[in-house]
Amino acid sequence: MKRVKPTYLLFSIIMLLFLGGCYSSATTSSNDYTFLYDESQKLISPKIKIYHHQKDSSKVYFQIKPSDLLYGRMKSDSTLTSRVLMRYTIYEDRQKGVLIDSSTFAFIDYDTQEENVLLEASATIFLPYGRNYKMQLLFRDVYKDFNVAYNYRIDKSPNGNASYYLVKQDNKIQYQELIGSHKDITILKSPLIKETKFRFDTLNYSFKMAPPPFITNSPPPNINFEESMVVQIEDSITIANYKNINRLIPLDSSLRRLYFYNYYEGFPYVNKIEQMVDPIRYVSTTSEYKKVKEAVNPKKEIDDFWLKLGKDPAKVKVMIKEFYSRVELANQHFSTFREGWKSDRGIIYVVYGKPNTVYKTLNSEIWIYGEENNILSVKFIFNKIDAEESENFYILERDSDFKNNWYRAVDDWRKGRINS
Repeated sequence: MKRVKPTYLLFSIIMLLFLGGCYSSATTSSNDYTFLYDESQKLISPKIKIYHHQKDSSKVYFQIKPSDLLYGRMKSDSTLTSRVLMRYTIYEDRQKGVLIDSSTFAFIDYDTQEENVLLEASATIFLPYGRNYKMQLLFRDVYKDFNVAYNYRIDKSPNGNASYYLVKQDNKIQYQELIGSHKDITILKSPLIKETKFRFDTLNYSFKMAPPPFITNSPPPNINFEESMVVQIEDSITIANYKNINRLIPLDSSLRRLYFYNYYEGFPYVNKIEQMVDPIRYVSTTSEYKKVKEAVNPKKEIDDFWLKLGKDPAKVKVMIKEFYSRVELANQHFSTFREGWKSDRGIIYVVYGKPNTVYKTLNSEIWIYGEENNILSVKFIFNKIDAEESENFYILERDSDFKNNWYRAVDDWRKGRINS
């Protein structure tokens, strides 16, 4: 499955300050975040990057797919445009946090009919150094008259985190910890970091996939770096030789660490036969998996495996497309120090598919399959872990009661039925 490398267009930006009631006119909004993992719903699901570039303020960069937006015309205007309002609200990070700042920005994109385009914009927000904050970003698609809100924790304490760094590749901001192409990257260091000597640690290692949800003893893996070198960084550094797992850390401090990950060229997409092998472990027997894994001709064995499950070649084609589309989406959304399909959320998504309902807070995600409050439905709770390795690390609340439901879901795949 190949993807055309995307190009990037900057929104035309109009900075406007609105009253607090600006969004009250919107008729609809979303409290269910199912759309995050269901691309067919076409709601604004931005990638966000915070960068602490100054002591009293920070930059918010965001990236949006044009396909998530509705394009229209304003009155007599003949040009198709999308119009997005982004409102940010900053509070102190405590139970009854004090309001720090709030403002609204308007962004306009003029439709150029280009394919494979991603839209980018940024805004500077008031964010004094030395504290932790909660931030809500509320996006409104003006033509859809629809709001979507996202909540974040921002660490601007002296302890610091990845927000004190800005990673670029081909002069494009990297919004996630993942580096999809093994080209040189440039890391910009915030002026707030006074240290100039850093240790760069690397590790090539492939962590095991998460066990099924009924296995209750599943400790998180430990990262033990195998190589280190000292580097000098005044303002920025370009790095060419990095591995699967990488860490940059000031030499004389344990603070302000940056982790980033690179798994293979083209990640998160599944482009080669060898990338198709390991994920079948979720729906295969031990002997089936071993046969494919040790095959001289893995393509033939992969084809035979899916044909055994689906019987009919037309059905098999649909099954393969659905299964590996789920692997790719899991890689996009759930990757940390291991590929997304191997994570707790990844194993559930690959086998069960899109949840019927998703509730999301600062600390957790709840996925419901089936009708909510129905005795036959199943609910998975993922708790966000405060880990220096990633801001995207969630652990499943495991339970032995999931065993029968899990095997039914796997059995559906083995009988040629797709859970969706």
